[in-house]
Parts: sequence; structure tokens; C-alpha cells
Amino acid sequence: MFTILEFHNISSRGIVWTNVPAKRFREVLDLLQAETRIVAPGDLERYLNSRNNSERPHVMLSFDDGYEDVYSQAYPIMKERGLAGMVSIVAGYVGKRNLWDIMGGGLDHLGWSQIEELLGEGWSICSHTMTHPDLKRCTEDRLIWELEASKRLLEDQLGLEVPAVAYPFGRFNSRVLAAARRAGYRIGFTVGAQAWRGPRGPLVTIRVPVYQIDSDSLIRAKVKPDGFLKWLDALKNRAFNKLSLVTSFVHRHRFKGMPHRF
Repeated sequence: MFTILEFHNISSRGIVWTNVPAKRFREVLDLLQAETRIVAPGDLERYLNSRNNSERPHVMLSFDDGYEDVYSQAYPIMKERGLAGMVSIVAGYVGKRNLWDIMGGGLDHLGWSQIEELLGEGWSICSHTMTHPDLKRCTEDRLIWELEASKRLLEDQLGLEVPAVAYPFGRFNSRVLAAARRAGYRIGFTVGAQAWRGPRGPLVTIRVPVYQIDSDSLIRAKVKPDGFLKWLDALKNRAFNKLSLVTSFVHRHRFKGMPHRF
């Protein structure tokens, strides 16, 4: 069993269900290190293309939206344990204050020097588009710009390939998948709450959210293949994902008609 866990901000600020305070983050890591194997993000493609037959679940840690507290809080805690993770970067907001999220705004994003330091310590990044829109609702030219410009900016600024994109709000459809493939992405991340009846593959890679309210039992359920608690956790995650559509709606109208530049 291989699971990619998805955290957001590691602090007491932000939306009550997405933030995970540092103390709780340490407790979650204690549990995961005791009961799973936490793998490095550099091994992602190998794990996606192979079967893990080990009895011990394998887990990768990811952090959505690229907030500054990933560097100030999560990074030192993980470094002392020899761990690294993956961060989704909203490319147009690097080093800036979060203005795109009506529900969790006011948080600072990672700066370029912080991202570079994380990369130097074995972390990886993926694109989270330029402005974090609901890609399903983007016009064709906006969709292309969000995917291609973010990839190009990250690669030019950091001098590396960015093979993966995290779809904002986990939302995508066949049109988004086709655009992501044309933009040169090999991997696309969604969340378990996203309903999708089409073919799976690396461009439809599920991440499982971790929230402050998740008990140890729910954390365990996230990395197991089945069970009632896993179903209950998925139901809760689906409800929280629906709440994020408020931000999606506001974002759509706030950025409507904006030129495709940042």
C-alpha cells in the first residue's frame, strides 16, 4: 500500500480544518514513523509505477499551496528526523501573501530562497498553477496559461524539471487532463474526494488530506487498503472538499477578465 498524504498549513492559523499545529504534526509523524515507512519524494515515480507488496504501508508526505510555514514549521521538524516532502507551489504567489483563498487568506507563501533550500535538502516541488483556479471552469486560453506558465516559471527560476501538477481543489476533467499532458506534465494530483469515472494513471494520482481534527485512528485508516474508518474518512474529506468550492467561486469572479500575466 502506497499513500500520499496531503497537509496544508502547519500552524494554528488558517482554516480550522486544514491547519495542523506543529505539536499535532509531530504526533502524526511519530505515529507514521512507528507504523509505516515514509519514503522520499524523489522515489515518487518509482512507487507510482510499481506495486508495494510490503506488509508495512509506504507513505509520502506532501504539502499543498506552498505556505511559508512549511519552511518555518514542517521543515525543521522533518529535518531532525531525516525526512523530506513535496510542496505544491502556486507559482504566481511565490513570496507573496495569499489573496486567492477567501476562506484561508492572509497567509504568506514560500519565497524562492526558501524553496531552493528545501530542494537542496531532498524535497521536491510540483506546480499548483499560477493563481489556484478551478481548472474545470477556466476558458481554454486561461487553462493553458495556468498550466504552462506556472511550469515554465518554476523551471526557469529553479533550474529543474517540474514533471507534476496538483489540480487546485483536486478538480479536473478530461479537458484538464489533456491540457496537462500537452503542457508536459507526467503526473497530476487530485484528492480522494474527486469523483472520476474515467481511466486512472499517473495524471490521476490521489492524495489523502490530513486535517487537524483527524484522530490517530483516522490517520491509520488513511494508509490502510480498506475498512469502515477509511470509508468514514473519505466521506468527511468529500464534505470538506465541497466547502472549498466557496473559494473556487470567489476566485473565478475575482480573476475574471484579468490578462494572463502576473
